Amino acid sequence: MKYRKVIEETAWTLVEKLLLAGYPATVDDESFRDYSVKVELEGVGGINLYYSPRKKTFTTTYQEIKDKTTAKELKRILELDMAEANSGGTYTNKGYEVDVDGSCFNDLTSYGAIVRKDGKVLKEISGLVNTDKIKSSRQITGEIKAVIEAVKYCNENGIEEIRLYYDYNGLKYWALGQWKANLISTKYYRDFMKKQTIKIEWVKISSHTGVYWNEMVDKLAKSVILGEKSK
Repeated sequence: MKYRKVIEETAWTLVEKLLLAGYPATVDDESFRDYSVKVELEGVGGINLYYSPRKKTFTTTYQEIKDKTTAKELKRILELDMAEANSGGTYTNKGYEVDVDGSCFNDLTSYGAIVRKDGKVLKEISGLVNTDKIKSSRQITGEIKAVIEAVKYCNENGIEEIRLYYDYNGLKYWALGQWKANLISTKYYRDFMKKQTIKIEWVKISSHTGVYWNEMVDKLAKSVILGEKSK
């Protein structure tokens, strides 16, 4: 199996974290496949670990964990390890870090932001955006809203410095006054950011490349629209 070594290393990292959290676990040696392996938890079930050679990223599934509360807890325990395995060194997991994204489909626009401290989630922020007067890309409007709401949260909670991960260059350049703002949304964003005292380190991410928190914030933004459509 070509990728066994890289899969095995990550699987045993997860096992170590589970053991420290009080969950007896081991790697099921017989479950190895070309791109996956199972981590077995005694009396609980199995976590399936999958590897994508193209993206060089890992994903986990918890369907075999019957108790949903336990599955949620296990996912929380392993969250940071998965982020580190998939970040390619992108995230520092030190201090305050924020990922932002926007989404647009089915005539709805949404935003999402995930605020973390030392790699652990402090706050997930999301919602719909009114785009009735917007003539530009509504998804970009969602991303602008994500930054604004994340900064507001930081202001309200005494956070003075963040490392902000984004996938659209305009978010940085409008905020710094390096791009001309011609539309209602970009003008508002530029003026809002000019008034802020929070120190921001802007970090560009390539979207949809498997970078963990970028994928998570994308899902968060999309979940708002999916939830609205299911009503």
